[in-house]
Amino acid sequence: MDIITVKMLTVVLALFFGTSCFVLAKHLQIPAIVPLLIGGVLLGPEILGVVNTTSLGDGLRIIISICVAIILFEGGLTLNRTGYQKASGIIWRLLTIGVLVTWLGTTALIMIVAGYSFPLALLAGSLIIVTGPTVIAPLLKRIKVKEELHQILHWEGVLIDPIGVFVAVLCFEWMSAGGTLMHNINIFALRVGTGLIIGIIGGLGIQGALNRKWVPEAQTNTFVLAAAIALFGISDLIVHEAGILTVVIAGMVLGWRRTTPQLKSLITFKTELTEIAIGFLFILLAANLELDNFIKLGWEGIIILAGVLLLIRPLSIFASSAGTELPVKDRMFLSWIAPRGIIAGSMASLFALQLRAAGQEEAAFLEAFTFGVIASTILIQGLSGGIVAKLLGVNAKEKRGWMIVGAHYFSRRLASYIGRMTQAQVVLVDTDAEAIAEARGEGVNVVNGSALTPEELPPEFASSIGNVLALTDNKALNQLICDRWSDHLAQNHLFRWNTLVNGEVEDEGKGTVVWDVLRKPSTISLDLRHHDSVLQFYEDATELVQGQKETVPLLALSNNQLYFPPATSQLGSIDAVLYLKQRDIHLANTVTSQTIINLDRPDFPALVFSAIEAARKTAPELPYESIRKDLLKQEQILPTVLANGVAVPHCRCASIERPLCILVRCNKGLDMGAPDNLPTTVFFVLISALSDPGTHLILLSEVARLASDPEWVERLKKAGSKDEIIELLREIEDDA
Repeated sequence: MDIITVKMLTVVLALFFGTSCFVLAKHLQIPAIVPLLIGGVLLGPEILGVVNTTSLGDGLRIIISICVAIILFEGGLTLNRTGYQKASGIIWRLLTIGVLVTWLGTTALIMIVAGYSFPLALLAGSLIIVTGPTVIAPLLKRIKVKEELHQILHWEGVLIDPIGVFVAVLCFEWMSAGGTLMHNINIFALRVGTGLIIGIIGGLGIQGALNRKWVPEAQTNTFVLAAAIALFGISDLIVHEAGILTVVIAGMVLGWRRTTPQLKSLITFKTELTEIAIGFLFILLAANLELDNFIKLGWEGIIILAGVLLLIRPLSIFASSAGTELPVKDRMFLSWIAPRGIIAGSMASLFALQLRAAGQEEAAFLEAFTFGVIASTILIQGLSGGIVAKLLGVNAKEKRGWMIVGAHYFSRRLASYIGRMTQAQVVLVDTDAEAIAEARGEGVNVVNGSALTPEELPPEFASSIGNVLALTDNKALNQLICDRWSDHLAQNHLFRWNTLVNGEVEDEGKGTVVWDVLRKPSTISLDLRHHDSVLQFYEDATELVQGQKETVPLLALSNNQLYFPPATSQLGSIDAVLYLKQRDIHLANTVTSQTIINLDRPDFPALVFSAIEAARKTAPELPYESIRKDLLKQEQILPTVLANGVAVPHCRCASIERPLCILVRCNKGLDMGAPDNLPTTVFFVLISALSDPGTHLILLSEVARLASDPEWVERLKKAGSKDEIIELLREIEDDA
């Protein structure tokens, strides 16, 4: 094959197998670097020979630099002020005292055990300063430790990368190029200053462009990626290797301020891109390894690796945490967790390439030692981290609290029931001042803010939230809320309301869709307020009522866990259940074709007489005379005219069990003394059961809602057939 074909094959196979290794790792529930390391060696010249990094020449160095820039920029984006505040003291100690202990301790270990020169040992020690976000983040996501430990390891992993790289470059330049110590220190300071200045200016510039919407939303991700790489290149042109710090600082500016609306999608995009970059790069680096160099490390190499894991890291942690209140068990856990990743491997490979070109044999040790540390820390610490966390008791406590987005009446009622069923903290989040005031008046925990920014919630609530229920009328917003929280909670702890379209949910976003048979939450709130629906709670329930339109199961408690339908149908036993029961009596089903009459222009007593005569056709048991007297008397005491030509003469009767409504339309209106001076043309003569005052009030409120809308009243007056009138009443009910 010609050189072009070899280059193309190398790049294509590295991209494909790098991504495939991430997929495999996810299926096997192991760190991705394990299959990446094995895959790279298999594909490289040592075994199959299909990935040939030497064919790339100087292009390999460019690929490594750009991939490292993307990885570190994404790491900076994930940093936030809240996480830093939880562990700021120990973080800075690790970045200063910890770095020195690791660097100099490893240097001494290599010199004593292997007998290498001071410059080479110093360079090798600098390469393993970094722990790396690319290996820490997946590990923390898998083992779930206490929040403070999580933040310490995460911040250390991101911020220590540029420090380690700078120290490594300083050592390499001193070793390979010579020069005075002061000269190298000056270059180091210039490199740091350039990275800070360009990183801050560049980060603020990117943020300003996004906030001012100069960049179309569809191009946001590609623009930010290109800008980050450009900042990296500009800094490197000014001072060699300054771009590393620049991209970290630029990412931190965006991630720290968190005022950019597109930040969430940007982080998601960068995470996916970083995964590709890591896979691609690690396959290339692993393919470049020579297995003989690992064998040559011998017992001395094993002793050095053991010393790094069992001596240097614990010394670094205990020295950095001396005088702090960090518990001993927390220090022991931090002492065990320090996996090295792609940045250490990248720098080792870069230096090894240049040292080989200069004819220095020590390059073999440098690369083999660094990748030996990477492999041992990933395999030993990564696979045992969960066991160690459990033994030391530093696992994160289960978060059982609930956050309900939306402070409307339905949410407030649910909050009280969820708190009662789970004995967990429940907080509502909303920006509606009126709803917030009502919630606080009812003694419900409520936060005035946006659920789209989890990091900005008050710590007293955020620390306990283990479940999210997005219950706004906006289906797209509910999905977006679950998307934003998917980095903090597992899929089975995210829930959102959505409706069915043609029998299916219309999207496949994050979060489990619940209550898709219900109308909008605000409508449910209105129904509950007007007693059209009620929440019914049963303890010691044995089964759920499924499939009935009038009764919808909302929540079920089983073994102290809360479940939503339809998952509840699979439970063996249910300790308690909450139903939403829709009352089966509405204005539309109290009016029949026999109780709809049209009159010309009667007086009010004649209208009442005609209405009762119509009612007696369906309810012969009615006491005609007493009802007539009650309706006439009530009109004298408290007139029943409403607005827009509608009146609702009403009374209650002990002789009936279900309410009855007679709809009377008058061709020529009656003067009933309406406040708006309009003639009354539509009468709802309502007769309800004496034993059910609640339903009576519900029906009166339905008539009042109808009367308040002149458009509905006009349509009711113009309706032709009786069936059309009844259908119109149902339409009004559904629209309420």
